[in-house]
Amino acid sequence: MILEVQAPATTANLGPGFDVLGAALDLEAAFVVERGPAAFRWPDGISDPGAPNLFLDAFAEACSALGRPVPEISVQVTSLLPLRSGLGSSSAAICAGLRAAEALLDCPLAAEELLRIAARLEGHPDNIAACLLGGMTIASGVTDPIVRRLPAPPLRAIALYPGGATATARARAAMPAAVSRADAVHNIGRTALLVYALLEGDYALLRRATEDRLHEGQRIGSCAWCQDARVAAYEAGALAMPVSGSGPTMVAFAEPAAAPAVLAALRPFIADRPHGFVWDLGFTNAGARARVL
Repeated sequence: MILEVQAPATTANLGPGFDVLGAALDLEAAFVVERGPAAFRWPDGISDPGAPNLFLDAFAEACSALGRPVPEISVQVTSLLPLRSGLGSSSAAICAGLRAAEALLDCPLAAEELLRIAARLEGHPDNIAACLLGGMTIASGVTDPIVRRLPAPPLRAIALYPGGATATARARAAMPAAVSRADAVHNIGRTALLVYALLEGDYALLRRATEDRLHEGQRIGSCAWCQDARVAAYEAGALAMPVSGSGPTMVAFAEPAAAPAVLAALRPFIADRPHGFVWDLGFTNAGARARVL
């Protein structure tokens, strides 16, 4: 049996929903998996030496949860999300590994168990929930996450990636250990408004509803380039532009009709950044899945 396993990119936090909100994007990582001598092959010219192999870790965890021995597998990565870009590459690897084990062993795990394994490996549930289930997700807790899925919003997601990488652990370590009551209340209120705005299509609320006081200040607060890009996106018609996960990617939300103008306004910001990109993506209801080739 030869499988192709696909897992979507995700954008997490959506501004104020730190470690809680996530949404799946229609950019995917893909892995071809079959039984055979153990091998893990990256696309030509790409590798991630020294990093844990989260696909294989998740595969082994799923086999253990199913009470099965871990078979030897050969994995070929056929498409890859930018690593440590804030677009959920680690979550995609974890969710793909879980789906590969289910399909190869022909034995599904309960959704709750999948979420527990994935959140434990990732350390937070926001990207994981969106990657596994698709759509927009609300996730609370790591050891026993409570997750609810909402439909993908009918908006475009203009992803601005300047190149480079952000280590999630380092980005999280830069955050303060405690926050003021005023900042906590601000984020609770903005998160509630954001969910309402996306559910009801009240998109005029989105710019204010995505305002954050917990983490974006540490990630882009002193980045004039980031602030200028956000201003340009708003002037071109973007509805909001939060940092995606730990960054450095930022994602501008836009109505479909405004997306070309937002895309054009952001392209100059990567003109001298050879590894950067601006991609016009959609939100998707498709989560991680496996199919037999």
